Amino acid sequence: MGVRTRTVVRVCLASALSGVIALTVAGCSPELRTLAAVYVDEQGTAHALLRSCDDGRVRGPGLRGTAARATEAGAEATEEEPAEQGTASEGTRREEPWIGWDTRGVRAAADFPLFAPPAEWAAEVRGPQTLRPGYSYELDFADPDDSYAYRASVTFDAGQLAALPVGEVLTDRGAMTREAFEDVAREAC
Repeated sequence: MGVRTRTVVRVCLASALSGVIALTVAGCSPELRTLAAVYVDEQGTAHALLRSCDDGRVRGPGLRGTAARATEAGAEATEEEPAEQGTASEGTRREEPWIGWDTRGVRAAADFPLFAPPAEWAAEVRGPQTLRPGYSYELDFADPDDSYAYRASVTFDAGQLAALPVGEVLTDRGAMTREAFEDVAREAC
């Protein structure tokens, strides 16, 4: 085999391998779709809106609130940052304490008060079930089928909800009218 042929073979193999790696990485993470929203009703109660692409079903919906913590520079850090490491002898990470609720299994998509998921969901509840200043919240769920093709999530805090204009909802794309959210959710599927 000549030098030119070996170079062509290497380039083809490298390209094929790169394509396989890209497809594998892309296939590992479910697509984020705008199917979850939060809003505050006329009485001042925070609500969750969950929409689905699969006959009105969602997997493992939950609300997780974590307290912001101060860093050395005085900035705030949130749940996205790694949890503090345990001692060398422990060799494990500490779980970040959280408040909210969590469910397992497939549930019906719904519109309900944020801190009162439907009773039939049998949600595990942690901590106070009210919006708290200094906490960052994430409302999320996954594709109800075992394919894990998509997930939905909205992250917010009490201040963002308080500033939300009447008639609008907060999504992963920002604030929009409820009608616009319903349209976006249909288009996401």
